[in-house]
Amino acid sequence: MIQKELDKIDRSPSWLAEKLNNSRTNGHKIIHEKKYNDILFLIQVSVITKHNFLQDLAEITAVEMSRDSEQNE
Repeated sequence: MIQKELDKIDRSPSWLAEKLNNSRTNGHKIIHEKKYNDILFLIQVSVITKHNFLQDLAEITAVEMSRDSEQNE
């Protein structure tokens, strides 16, 4: 999701790393490593990119919960 948003706003992973006060060389690592995909990180990235990744996750969660509910009926 983060890479898609960076593409949409024409920014690079190194730009994001810099905004997060991280090494520019860590840009791709930040996007792809699971240890960086926590809630506080997503809040920071949401503020920087002006895109609500938590809302995206809420929508995905609702769809998955709906599917699970339908399968258990």
